[in-house]
Amino acid sequence: MSTENLAIDTETLRRRLQQDEQKNAHKRRFERHSTFIVARMVMQDTAQHIDGVINEMSLGGMRFRPASKYLQKRDGDTVSLLIEEQAFIGRIRASRPDGYGIELLDMMPEGVMAGFLSQQ
Repeated sequence: MSTENLAIDTETLRRRLQQDEQKNAHKRRFERHSTFIVARMVMQDTAQHIDGVINEMSLGGMRFRPASKYLQKRDGDTVSLLIEEQAFIGRIRASRPDGYGIELLDMMPEGVMAGFLSQQ
């Protein structure tokens, strides 16, 4: 199929995306921030480590995108996220093509998150 003849109604698409964001807003306890922070995820049960990037962060969780091409389904696994010299323990809540959604077991201190965000 040629994309030359494909007409995209960007206004409708933008409106639908905003509606989706609003629908999910009430489900989020903490504001999310886009980031690009090199990190390592360590599986607690096997000590296997995966290098990648934290591409979204909040006080209650992070999205980790492995550097590898493929993601395995790991929902429910407990992991450590190593960022610089700090470690955060969490549980994988979602395995999606854009990365692992990880809920932190202990909320990240605001000052720590502010430090990460200030380096962006």
